[in-house]
Amino acid sequence: MKIAVLIGGIAYEIQKRLLEGIMKYARIKQISIHVFTCNGDLYKQSEFGMGEFQIYHLPDLTRYDGIIFARDTIQSEQYADEITQRIRQSGKPVVSIENHIQGMPVFYVDNREAMREITAHLIEVHGVKEFCYLSGPKENPESAERLKGFLEALGGHGLLLGEEAVYYGNYWIDSGRRFVNELKKSGKNLPQAIVCANDDMALGVYMELMKYGIQVGKDIFLTGFDHATNGAHLIPAITTVEKPQMQIGYEACKSLVETKKINNRKFKVKCCFRGSCGCREYRKRNIAEIQLWNAEQKLEMISMAEINKNMALELNGCDNLSDFCEELKSYIAQMDFTFVYLCLCEEETAGDKAEYNYHIRENYSKRVFIPVAYEKGRFTSYSFFESNEFLPAECREKTEGEVCIAAPLHFRRNCLGYLVMCKNSLPFNNIQFQNWIMNISNALENIRKQGELKRLVKKLNRVWMLDNLTQVYNRAGFFHFAGKMLEECRQKNIPIGVLFLDINKLKFVNDNYGHEEGDFYIKAVAGNLKALIEKEQILMRYGGDEFVVLGKCIKGDEFSSLIKMLNPRLEECRQKNGKDYEMSVSIGFQSVSITQEFKLDQLIEQADREMYKMKKGKPV
Repeated sequence: MKIAVLIGGIAYEIQKRLLEGIMKYARIKQISIHVFTCNGDLYKQSEFGMGEFQIYHLPDLTRYDGIIFARDTIQSEQYADEITQRIRQSGKPVVSIENHIQGMPVFYVDNREAMREITAHLIEVHGVKEFCYLSGPKENPESAERLKGFLEALGGHGLLLGEEAVYYGNYWIDSGRRFVNELKKSGKNLPQAIVCANDDMALGVYMELMKYGIQVGKDIFLTGFDHATNGAHLIPAITTVEKPQMQIGYEACKSLVETKKINNRKFKVKCCFRGSCGCREYRKRNIAEIQLWNAEQKLEMISMAEINKNMALELNGCDNLSDFCEELKSYIAQMDFTFVYLCLCEEETAGDKAEYNYHIRENYSKRVFIPVAYEKGRFTSYSFFESNEFLPAECREKTEGEVCIAAPLHFRRNCLGYLVMCKNSLPFNNIQFQNWIMNISNALENIRKQGELKRLVKKLNRVWMLDNLTQVYNRAGFFHFAGKMLEECRQKNIPIGVLFLDINKLKFVNDNYGHEEGDFYIKAVAGNLKALIEKEQILMRYGGDEFVVLGKCIKGDEFSSLIKMLNPRLEECRQKNGKDYEMSVSIGFQSVSITQEFKLDQLIEQADREMYKMKKGKPV
């Protein structure tokens, strides 16, 4: 059995616990879980956020036996609506987490009731009458329910709250910090209590209040929601609401596997009253315990930061896909994965895959390929497969019974591909891991930019060095490359030879057939010359109807084949194209040994004079 999980905000602990519950049941039953996730909610208004949300375009939901959909965690109405529609169209069994969607069974907690209870506690037990509320995003349904519960608790106790006392954040720590700074800058008196819609924002409030010398639990009360581990390791600890997310995830997965008809299920929450709201803390925690936990967290963060620093330096030093893949392997090996698949969009390779060249796109290509695959200690690669298959059949078989987490690879909104990871524990325990994935995307973009720059330089060189009509060297290109050849011939004492060619009757063709026909004639001569010259010979359009060929004269007969065959080839071209005018050239040849007094222009002039000996008597 195979279940798709669509969830956002993977950096949040509450989402991790939901996934841990899903993983626990899946591993007991050996079920394959494919998790499609991102952190677009942190940057949802930016092009980076749009690039993150592209991961939800990837899964073909009709290929799954069941779906777990955490809509409230996907902070983009557009993508959330699109996913909802695709789930309906798939016809597959689904469990919605926290969000009541018509036609879908929902596993949920009553956020409104829980927030009502924790707010009533502040009023009834601690006598709080003056509040500020730090909400989650306005458009988030779960956030809206929590705000309603808070306002209902105030109204039920005869308290009013002005609109200016409600602030909207992004559920992240920085929201709490900004909120406190704005409150202090406003010059208003601090409220008796600050109620936050989640623990991460409460943690930001806690840390910023400490900077101002304001003691939480004494000078001001503070509450959170979601029971984050960080909040529990403070003194005083943050009062919060514990949601049974692991149980919800476990039961959601179990229901899809074992239940024919899935019904709505409401799960109980638990309010955890701690020191931040003025309550006595019953759990005895000592400073040494907290210091050890903080040290472990800091060590993990420092270790990951060091990996990211080195990774960014090494990967961004690569200018082609082959080198990038070799460098990436060493960093994958450090992360304790069981499986990793780097899946890149089809146009992200050119020729032999050594040249990185992707087209800017905002969705996944029909086909993708895997230049780097890590499978239980062994590296390999896989060729093209359909992106809606998620992984090649062979890889899906190898990862059967695993939890595969798919994260987007992109630069801003430009879709590069996706990364599939399997690990015994969630690879998202540290926010630094998001930077690890971003390092991969940024390095791929750097390779693309370098490739674009090389192609631009090549194009400019063509404009600068090539004749526009015939695409052979003009004078600038000819003399640029001729210098290297002449220097080699000078050092090795090799004679140099020049052919000077003049198109016969070009003026006659232009005057009687038109300049388009004259251009055809010129291009025919150039094309046949290109076909006949040897590898190290240099061809130039010298003037309107004149060409020059430069080459080494090691054997002495390097030019003989061209001299003999060019006019017969032009006659064949004339007949093949039905032209009723003569197509031929007059040719002059001159070769010399290079001395200090040698000048290429003089050699060309000598070949020109030899050409006129052949041309003499032919009408122009």
